[in-house]
Amino acid sequence: MLKVDDLKSQIKTGIQNIVIPAIEHIELMKQPVTSEIGTEQAKNVADTFDELISEPLAEVIANAIDYYVKNIAITGTIVTVGGPYTQTAQIISMPTPVTNGKVPNTLGIS
Repeated sequence: MLKVDDLKSQIKTGIQNIVIPAIEHIELMKQPVTSEIGTEQAKNVADTFDELISEPLAEVIANAIDYYVKNIAITGTIVTVGGPYTQTAQIISMPTPVTNGKVPNTLGIS
């Protein structure tokens, strides 16, 4: 089962470990010489970006993933044994399979 809070935490950690250091590095590269003030300024820009972006962006991405995972629809072709016809049916995902491993008879096939 998808846990949105865990997913959000993992996405936020990924942003903080990859994007924030990259922003700090870019800010340092924009400066013509290395200095304490420049290093501090780059750190401040990265920290401000982290405060403004990491949490909300992680939440938006986690909620989008959660929405699509919970609303997934799997369709497939059911081949009826003994007949020349195939039929298409939506297989509804449920937390606990009602049919214990059997393909659900959504089309009323006998």
